[in-house]
Amino acid sequence: MDRESILATVEEKVRAIPGVLDMRYLDPDLKEEINHLEVLAERNGACGGLMPFVNRGVWEVLAREITLVIVGSTQLLVDNKGLLYLMDQKGQVIGEYVTPEQREKILEEKPDTNFLSEDFIMHSDVDISGEPYFVIDEVKFEYLDGVRGITRITSGSVSTLADDLIREVMGFTGPKKWTHLVGFDLER
Repeated sequence: MDRESILATVEEKVRAIPGVLDMRYLDPDLKEEINHLEVLAERNGACGGLMPFVNRGVWEVLAREITLVIVGSTQLLVDNKGLLYLMDQKGQVIGEYVTPEQREKILEEKPDTNFLSEDFIMHSDVDISGEPYFVIDEVKFEYLDGVRGITRITSGSVSTLADDLIREVMGFTGPKKWTHLVGFDLER
């Protein structure tokens, strides 16, 4: 398959996902602007600047040959396990986002687990080394599994700064819209 056929197939698959309102392949200018905004977001930090963070998911997506952005009316992730971590300087996970299914299992197995919220736990058995920081990780994007001609599919959630830009550029400035970046390489 040639590049244009592959991109058309990907676009067809993405637009068929329930809840997708629009999608767009990133041109170099928009990709650079998102990159710039993500650098600013990391400099500003998470939690109102109280804690550093790294958006590993976005950096992985932007490192792919092809990048697209989706705007949806619902959250589009099939499996958002491993989406958000709190780590220390040794790379130890000291806290993490949990799905409702994970929450139930954790409550059964470790009833004394510390929950910061309904979906974020702290691991009290970790000896913290250095300043903690958040990691927004890359996540699988299973909707493109099996598409011929692409490889290294990944996705990530953008910061609020990039989210605002994307929704403005794509004409979805109202509330309750989700944006998501997806990246992949073309097979050679």
